[in-house]
Amino acid sequence: MTETTTGLARGLLSDQIYDLIKDRIKDSTLVPGQQLVESQLAREWKVSQAPVRDALKRLAHEGLVTHERNRGNFVAEYTEDEVHQAKVARTALESLAGRLVCGNLSKEMRSRLDSAIEQMHAAATERNLSRFRELDFAFHRTVIEASGNPYLPRMWDIIEPSLRATHALGDPEFPGDWHEVADWHWSLLQVLQGDDEAAAADLFARHAAGTLLEPDEDSQAR
Repeated sequence: MTETTTGLARGLLSDQIYDLIKDRIKDSTLVPGQQLVESQLAREWKVSQAPVRDALKRLAHEGLVTHERNRGNFVAEYTEDEVHQAKVARTALESLAGRLVCGNLSKEMRSRLDSAIEQMHAAATERNLSRFRELDFAFHRTVIEASGNPYLPRMWDIIEPSLRATHALGDPEFPGDWHEVADWHWSLLQVLQGDDEAAAADLFARHAAGTLLEPDEDSQAR
């Protein structure tokens, strides 16, 4: 009985540490290439190294952390090809989410998306690009969650760190009008409230493939 209780407590603790590390990777507190030292993390959270080790193994399995023999664990870095593949995966993922959500958007999810866009405009006015970026990610994550498919958010979690590392959303060096970028999301929200699944899938795919960094002739449609 004691062993079972201890094992359960350790498992729950490992899950919490996993979430903490993953959140730090997603918000760029931990940057690509940064070493993750088990003993330091254990001291920070006042735990043994075992649950930290378990969490790092899980993150490594998901591709968010790399383990190098005799060197340790590091936040995953991305080659140009890996970045390209992440964008390809994002395009397919968002296209599918757009198709699934179209005509099925709940009031709660619509309210969350409305709020995100309004806050994006406020952040654009304040030139708070860090806040804008987080809202941008929140918008797309909400659409993924609204799909109702439990596997899509997991897939998003895997590619999000590479999107953040390469500024695929909310690039601080974007020279255009950030209010226009926010307005692109109104178009995405509008298509979700319609009943044309193919149009929704296409619009989300083109938005993701072009990214917010490359406004072109199709930008008005995005």
